[in-house]
Amino acid sequence: MKLKKIDATFIVIIAILTVISVDLLFNKAHQEAIENISKYEPFQNLGTGLIITFWVCVIGNLLPIPTPYTWVVCYSSQPFMVNLFIPLLVAFIGSFGCLIGELIGYIVGRGSAEIISEERTKNLKKLEQYLVNHPKIAPLLIFLFGLTPLSDDILMVPLGLIKYSPKKTVLFCWLGKFCMMLIFAYNLLNICSLLGGESWILSIVTLYVILISAYLLIRIDFSKILGRNQLKNESK
Repeated sequence: MKLKKIDATFIVIIAILTVISVDLLFNKAHQEAIENISKYEPFQNLGTGLIITFWVCVIGNLLPIPTPYTWVVCYSSQPFMVNLFIPLLVAFIGSFGCLIGELIGYIVGRGSAEIISEERTKNLKKLEQYLVNHPKIAPLLIFLFGLTPLSDDILMVPLGLIKYSPKKTVLFCWLGKFCMMLIFAYNLLNICSLLGGESWILSIVTLYVILISAYLLIRIDFSKILGRNQLKNESK
């Protein structure tokens, strides 16, 4: 049975992550490198940390695969938590970098968009039609997708097809990214502990969760789910 592109891509990425996990399991120096990221000299300087944060967020949102770019927000703000304004600044710079990365990605075209369009053209058409019929739900969906580090392509491609307002897309995408950056910059619920600094195992597990979530997000036919909900509402 021939593997679909998205399945083959997922298997390759998981295999690479598994190799990295095995290396970390037996290499104590690499474990310590991950667990001490926040102590690196560049993150002890606010200016350098902000520059790193911006570019990591740009690249993280430009790549066609999900990346744990949010770690940089944690370690750029943690040395300066005594000043509550600095995490806010870090979050703003990070969210701006995310937005730039997203916009560049959509302008030049994304590998993930190509995979999605090839494998799920019909499903995207259904989602496109749902958005046409329910335009008021689009801002909420854009915000929720922006609030996660997962790929936004599965939503943005249909929005582009229906020529949804670019201004609203940019605004709600940025709001979602900004809220996500705030969560990591202020380390709410101790979320930064999942990205290294305390346990390399948690870091690897988080990577697996992000990748599997992104894969399911692409593979699940949300148009069917939305269609069922619509039928239920109509029957009521």
